[in-house]
Amino acid sequence: MRSDGSSPPPCSGQGTAPQLVYPPDQVLLPPNMNVIEVQLLPGAGNTVFEIDFANAGTDVRFETKCTAITSTRGQATGGCAFALDPTDWSYVATHNRGGDPVTVTVRAAPENLSCVSGSNSRMISYAAEDLAGGIYYWQSTTQNGVAGKTGGIFRKDFGNPDPTPEPFLTPGNLNKCVGCHFLSRDGLVMTYGSDDADSDDEYGDLKVVLYDVTKRTATATNLPAGFQTFKAAGHDMFFASDGRGQSNSPELLAYSGTTGQSMTSSLFAGLTGKRVTHPDWSRDGATIYFTLATAITGLSGYNLKDDLHVTNGSIYAATASGTGATNPVALVTAASADENNYYPAISPDGRSVIFDRAVGTTLATHDSYNNPNAKLFAVPATGGTPVELKKANYADGMTNSWPRWSPFVQTTACGCATRARRTSTAIRRCRPRIRAAITPSHSIPTARSRRSG
Repeated sequence: MRSDGSSPPPCSGQGTAPQLVYPPDQVLLPPNMNVIEVQLLPGAGNTVFEIDFANAGTDVRFETKCTAITSTRGQATGGCAFALDPTDWSYVATHNRGGDPVTVTVRAAPENLSCVSGSNSRMISYAAEDLAGGIYYWQSTTQNGVAGKTGGIFRKDFGNPDPTPEPFLTPGNLNKCVGCHFLSRDGLVMTYGSDDADSDDEYGDLKVVLYDVTKRTATATNLPAGFQTFKAAGHDMFFASDGRGQSNSPELLAYSGTTGQSMTSSLFAGLTGKRVTHPDWSRDGATIYFTLATAITGLSGYNLKDDLHVTNGSIYAATASGTGATNPVALVTAASADENNYYPAISPDGRSVIFDRAVGTTLATHDSYNNPNAKLFAVPATGGTPVELKKANYADGMTNSWPRWSPFVQTTACGCATRARRTSTAIRRCRPRIRAAITPSHSIPTARSRRSG
């Protein structure tokens, strides 16, 4: 609104309307997340923005300038960011906890307020209950002034009013990259991979570390590469895939979760000729879910047998008993050689399995690694027809990948799908998959707010 109280007319120029990009439409957020960033493309000529959160009982408006978003290499993306501070987040979340969705829209105007343009809208909902625990994720970092070569593990505890994530395990000035990680459901133990900071996607220089989360110390080092999963709700043992393909047998390797000592492996003799990878152990300890796939070999410049790249995957369930697993049964079978089902994750109540599916006629379109073609599906743990999670797959080329649930049984189960597009042509190990068409920034712009309701 102008200083004289009048409203400016709609802008008529081409491309003046702002475009709201983030948050995703119809996303469900825990009330104690305490932070969210609105990301948008500003539209031609616009410098002043009003960001609205509204429904029948809420009318919260923020006036702000554009806080430019840059990539990890410091390059402009053309986007703007606005982050709610914890106080404003609490107001909106408290008033809408377990209630009707809140519609997010943006209005934009040039500096002289001669006209105004409106954006598309997105709907967000706040869950009825808080989410317990925290989230661990990988993030690219800059080392010695160079971006895109390395990264580390960061953590954000739900309920912590500070929106800044904690650098949990980072390489510092060492020429290392701390990458893929697997956390026990009790949150006490973790495995993670560490290799040279060379932005590659192979296991030749990768070593796995068993790590005590509470003590912040390594329990065992130089463990074989692969995908791991901890036993049930605890951490006294874990299964791992044969990541480098040292054996031609379809098997899961067992290790002590307290010492890292090798234990008896589980051989699935009836699955000869395939790779067993991506294991996930149910919270009740009864079942191991895994991908039965074909390792990709013979690509130009890539002649390894690593299970980082697999194709034609089917989802299997095996009975867990003691330190072994037996009786594998297909839960989701690949419909053809062009379909890949992978990265299964069992819900904490044991009822649903969420997984990735990529379909295509070329290796690039159905490879399990960093695939823009990947989409999320879910299937009952007892079997049935998989259902596409269309709200998560709301656009093409999203690279939806490696979904994870919250570790606890709650009314709101958090399927935390890590997902992102590449910002360069360099291949990086286990990139973060936080969906955003604009690279996230943590800058909080100065803003004025108006609340009602």
